[in-house]
Amino acid sequence: MRKNIFFLICLLLTPAMVCSEVLTLDQCLERGLELNPQIQADLLAIDEAQEGVHEAWGAFFPTLSIDYGYTQLENTGDIGGDNDYLSQQSDNLTARLSQPLFTGFSGLAGVKRARESRSYREHELRLMRLQLVRAIRSHFYDILQAEQIVGKWTESVKRLKNQQQIAEAWVAQELAPRSRLLAIAVELSYAEQQLASAEANMLIGKAMLTEMIALPATEELTIVGNLQSFSLPSCDSVDVCMEQALQQHPEIKLADLNIALARKDLTMVRARNLPRVSLDASWVDYQREYDNSSVSQENRDYYTLALNVSMRPFQGGKTFFAYRKQKLAIQRLERERSQRGNAIISAVKSRYHQLVAGDSRLKSATRGVDEAREAYLFADRSVNLGISSLDDLLGAELRLTQAEINKIQAEHALQQARVQLEYAVGIHN
Repeated sequence: MRKNIFFLICLLLTPAMVCSEVLTLDQCLERGLELNPQIQADLLAIDEAQEGVHEAWGAFFPTLSIDYGYTQLENTGDIGGDNDYLSQQSDNLTARLSQPLFTGFSGLAGVKRARESRSYREHELRLMRLQLVRAIRSHFYDILQAEQIVGKWTESVKRLKNQQQIAEAWVAQELAPRSRLLAIAVELSYAEQQLASAEANMLIGKAMLTEMIALPATEELTIVGNLQSFSLPSCDSVDVCMEQALQQHPEIKLADLNIALARKDLTMVRARNLPRVSLDASWVDYQREYDNSSVSQENRDYYTLALNVSMRPFQGGKTFFAYRKQKLAIQRLERERSQRGNAIISAVKSRYHQLVAGDSRLKSATRGVDEAREAYLFADRSVNLGISSLDDLLGAELRLTQAEINKIQAEHALQQARVQLEYAVGIHN
């Protein structure tokens, strides 16, 4: 409610400005899972599948049909030995109630198939949520990485401009060659290019995340978070992760449901050759009026009750080949399910090893930043005292900037490895 009020105030007071929405990662996930159009479409698909279950139950209930016919017969010769050929008007009203008694198990298979179709839609929604969570987290960390890299290149540009001023003073006093000033100018140009690239990556990441969480175009996205807050996945070993993935990943569930649906289709194919039994009751109201008044009119109604048994034991081989086709489809789906399981196991293993390697990489990068910062401070003091050259300071500055960016990239890679591992395992919360 407060968000709506804030948004309304923005529209009323600052129509020419863009309102800013400040969101944490949890808020982005909550908003995306609630407002993303694909999530809403999948929720409607579940409701649609539920109506399909109700529709399938209709195979067990009676069917009522009402037929009405009107006939106008004109015999211009007005001759004929049978009343059926005399000029007349007739109408016929028939009401028929048919109750299926046995449908060759196709009705029961249809209900089970409809239920599994609904379950399939539910797991599709779960997979979509899992994919959306992965995408939101991934773009969120991409933005954080870009923001921090922007900060580091901004600091680098500031330090290089400071060095440029020092170099200009030294060159003016002929204490350093002009090549030193040109070298700094080259590095400054490179740093400014990297800064522009990082800013572009940040804007691209925000655009992608804005789409994922269905944020209106009138609101500018601002995120709050950091790459340093890290938590391990719920599975603490690669074997546990693989076991969880095979038990709960939506893609495995969807593959199992595909096989189950194909088997229900096989049952329905078998039912084509089985007998079908129904109990039919009908009521007929028949009226006929002749143009010749000497012929008596007909007005009668009657009831019928019939037990109908029908069977089609041979249909030109159609059922036989449909049965073989469906058997092959089941075998194909079983092979695909096996392949999907192998792919998920491979993904879990690779993502888990990436997570372990990422932790080692981050520890090394952290040590590198500490050492590079200490080296830069020493070189800066030495240059100010006239002990070291500008080359030493420039080299120290470049190493510090690269070390800081390496650490940011290591933190980002570790977060992304956790995101990808949780997706491979099937964890979405």
